[in-house]
Amino acid sequence: MSLTIAHMPRGGDGRKWAAQNIERGHYLHKMPDPRTSFEVYSVCLHGRLIGALVVGRPEATRCADWYGSVDDVRARRCEVTRWQVLNLARVWISPDYQSGGAMCRPDVVPGYVDRRGMFRSTLASESLRAAMRVIGFDYLMRRPPCFLEEPYQIEWMLSYCDTSKHHGTIYRASGFERYRVNERGIETWRIRLPALTARQDAEIRAIADVHPRSVRYRLARSQMQLV
Repeated sequence: MSLTIAHMPRGGDGRKWAAQNIERGHYLHKMPDPRTSFEVYSVCLHGRLIGALVVGRPEATRCADWYGSVDDVRARRCEVTRWQVLNLARVWISPDYQSGGAMCRPDVVPGYVDRRGMFRSTLASESLRAAMRVIGFDYLMRRPPCFLEEPYQIEWMLSYCDTSKHHGTIYRASGFERYRVNERGIETWRIRLPALTARQDAEIRAIADVHPRSVRYRLARSQMQLV
């Protein structure tokens, strides 16, 4: 089975394709707020583009004792900073490759045969598992940290599930744990991401040293400290 996850460049045809399909086929019918600094990743099966994942920063800057500000972490009010968490904001896979679709066949998509002899696709969960292996590093290469003396390695991926529309099956199958559910029935699921290798960390730090946004924010902070 040839399943790959790859970044979709901004302004490219692939990203436009992803946005069109998410706006048409995802239950939220829109891309995330640009202020979440989201990036889009393709899901390709046997070399064919069949889906897209959208990952960005959580809109909430603090979540209970899990993540918060750098000061929250220093004061031990939170485990990690909000810069160490990403939000899996959108998952869209072509209906042709989902249950009941023309391409949802054992010779095309990964899966298994259950006790009743029914074929069950595992395409969605395997797509997420493949994404978890690469996105923590790739995202920081696209959007490098500004302050290298502060925690920046992506520790967690979260995702929200509206229980009026979904049951969280894809998250359970992908290894996520349910962190909490709010009064509106919105579940928060999370999964810990692989740690960066020494080589990956060195690459990120090298880009952060020269990236215009990172340089600009460091300069602004240093000027504020002088004042």
